[in-house]
Amino acid sequence: MKIHRPLFPLFLALFLATALSAGQGSLDWEENAQFGVEISGNIDITAQVFQPTNYQPFLILTSEKLKSPLLIDLGKKKVYRLHGSDVKVDGSFLATTGIPRGKAVGKYAMRGGASSFRVDGKKVSMTVRQTLVGDADPALILAHSPDYAVRKDAYKPKQKSIRFLKKYGKSTEVVVMFATWCSTCKLVLPKVLRVFEDAGNSKFSVRYIGIAMGGGEPHAELERYGHDYPAVILLQNGRELDRIVGDPPGPIEDRIVNILH
Repeated sequence: MKIHRPLFPLFLALFLATALSAGQGSLDWEENAQFGVEISGNIDITAQVFQPTNYQPFLILTSEKLKSPLLIDLGKKKVYRLHGSDVKVDGSFLATTGIPRGKAVGKYAMRGGASSFRVDGKKVSMTVRQTLVGDADPALILAHSPDYAVRKDAYKPKQKSIRFLKKYGKSTEVVVMFATWCSTCKLVLPKVLRVFEDAGNSKFSVRYIGIAMGGGEPHAELERYGHDYPAVILLQNGRELDRIVGDPPGPIEDRIVNILH
């Protein structure tokens, strides 16, 4: 189609306005569960740290222990207070209109792999944890991710299912695939740890296998058990009975019992 010269400046102006508007359009953020958050020296399991899916150098921190969401500018090393209406949280995802503008509340400092700042009279510390890859025993997992320990201790399994698992008599291999950078895993894995800890049954041989970012390692285990995570896989005599993938509705111990019945 031909564009007449006198109209070209108008089309150009409309194009630029549209591009600018698109830059301030809806922006998707995803939770990064590699971050551990402490507020006033206490582990905060209500905290979520989100990063833009287009990898811009910003983070958003939400927490029930803070008065409002916070925007962290990684380039300027500054922290900004946002209005609750600036963010829309849906589980492990968040949406904003572009990069929201907030009120500067200070800078953050980096020390020993952790960034810290003060807001609302509280010290906030955020630590990026290394990814666990391959076999990891419960003690290592809980030492690596202290928030898992808090969640595990807070979880109360159904006692009827625990009684069943305590008395279960068939040798069963349990393979738990997880990723320390996975936001769903931080909800599911502590429950699984608690269930098998409370069951205390030597008939269950439980392996916890961490997956690297990108899903390429550990290669042999991924080839054998697949790429589901979080996943609780139950096997007897080398044969898979069934698996529980993701965060199932209802108590996970009930799902395990249903598979073993």
